[in-house]
Amino acid sequence: MIPSKIDHIGLNVRDLEESIDFYARAFGLELIHRWDEPSQAFVGRDGTVLGLIQNPGFDFAAYTMAHLAFPCEREKFPDVLTLVRELDLEVVSGPKPQRGGETILFRDPSGNILEVCYPSVEEWLAEDRRAAGRHRRQSGRPASRRIA
Repeated sequence: MIPSKIDHIGLNVRDLEESIDFYARAFGLELIHRWDEPSQAFVGRDGTVLGLIQNPGFDFAAYTMAHLAFPCEREKFPDVLTLVRELDLEVVSGPKPQRGGETILFRDPSGNILEVCYPSVEEWLAEDRRAAGRHRRQSGRPASRRIA
C-alpha cells in the first residue's frame, strides 16, 4: 500500500517568479530549492511543500475541479478574506458555510484553484467521532462492537 501522507503537491504555473512571490505573500511559504531546467521550485513551511513547475502553455481553465486546500483557524478566516481582496484574486466560490465552518475558493495568479477553510478535515472528523461516541454513550449502546 502506498503511504497516504502527502510529500508535496505539484502545481503548473505560468510564471515561476510571480508564483514564488504569491505563495510567500499569501501563505508565508519560503523558497526551499529552485531548478532552472525545467524551471521549477519547491516552496514550503511547517511540513507543507508545493512544487511549482513553470508551464506557460498549460490550459488552467480545463481543470476547474482540481484544487489545493489549506486549513486555517476560525479566528483567522476574516484575515484570509481580506488578503484575497487585497491581492485582487478571482473568487471561484464562497465564502460559504462548510462542515460547520466556512470556506472560500479562489485562483492563484496561474489559475490554480486554492481553498482555505475551517475546520480542517482532520478537526472535522475528530469532532464527528466525538459526537458519535457521545451519542452511543447516551443511547446505552457500546461504543464499538466486535463481529465474530
